[in-house]
Amino acid sequence: MTTLLSFIVLVLLFIVLVLVAKASEVSAELKGKFDFFNQSKINGYLLMGFLVLMFVGSAYSYKLLAPVMLPKSASIHGVQTDKLFNVTMLIILVVFVLTQVALFYFAYRYNESFGQKALFYPHNNTLEVVWTVIPAVVLTGLIAMGMYEWYGIFNVEKRAKDTLVVEATAKQFNWMLRYSGPDGKFGTRIIDTEHITPTNELGINWDDKNSHDDFMADKMYIVKDRPVLVKIGALDVLHSFYLPHFRVKMDAVPGIPTEFYFVPTMTTEEMRQYLSTQEWWQTINPETQEPRWKTFKYELACAELCGKSHYGMQKEVVVVTQQEYDEWVKGQTAIYSTVAPKEPTPPAADETKTALLSH
Repeated sequence: MTTLLSFIVLVLLFIVLVLVAKASEVSAELKGKFDFFNQSKINGYLLMGFLVLMFVGSAYSYKLLAPVMLPKSASIHGVQTDKLFNVTMLIILVVFVLTQVALFYFAYRYNESFGQKALFYPHNNTLEVVWTVIPAVVLTGLIAMGMYEWYGIFNVEKRAKDTLVVEATAKQFNWMLRYSGPDGKFGTRIIDTEHITPTNELGINWDDKNSHDDFMADKMYIVKDRPVLVKIGALDVLHSFYLPHFRVKMDAVPGIPTEFYFVPTMTTEEMRQYLSTQEWWQTINPETQEPRWKTFKYELACAELCGKSHYGMQKEVVVVTQQEYDEWVKGQTAIYSTVAPKEPTPPAADETKTALLSH
């Protein structure tokens, strides 16, 4: 509330200053004392002052906010993605600084002055070529880098055979995570009104024996250095599967299965140890009264505005060793053992209205 009130006060103060300046200008014009040339010079100085304040403010904001930005990537492809992002931002920064300095300097240097005549300069072929070719070459390079990384991430032929497959299905406002059991195979799903029930929202086909050891998880468990393939879907509206620390983001679209492949490189505990060396993460969290790094958790979030409770659509992601993962799997309960016996036996599915999502 204090921030909102402060913002309102600043806006109102700005409006008052504008109105006072406008009233003063109108008054001077009515009295015949308004000096256009002097005002132009003052505006030039003000613009240069604004340029300096803008750069100082931007640098201060970066210094203030950089520690709370995402830590280093916890996946293999994320390292390359970050490099591409940093190169793009560096180019944008250089262009921004050069164009803004030129813009404000020209407003200052060539302000309206008595006895000075503007030069009519309608065209220059050299300049046209320079500011067309250089951006085209730079953008082509960025696109080529992006395509190279894109094909590296989505190259199906290079995927490892020991991939851990997780099925993530989005709904308002939750993520449903399904794992295959010891057999390593998911049971099929039948999307029709007979199979989808309040206790079987995914429409799992209990007649498929592969479904008998599948289990649901409250947290997303994945293994360090073991490739992960997430098969993504949605039951209602558009969602977006987002793992910021792994640089993973893929839309969840109703009726259109999507997927993302990545390799985690740091367990949750290893990331905490790394963050314990970072200054901001060593500060005390007022909510837990502990250093921030101690309570760090990887997060699965929804990056698509999907409704009023979109902000709460989160799951914890836990990266562990293979041994720890195997122990966790042993403690899980198959969906079939708790849900299927209570489900009424559905009639034979009509082939004309049934869609099997075997993923």
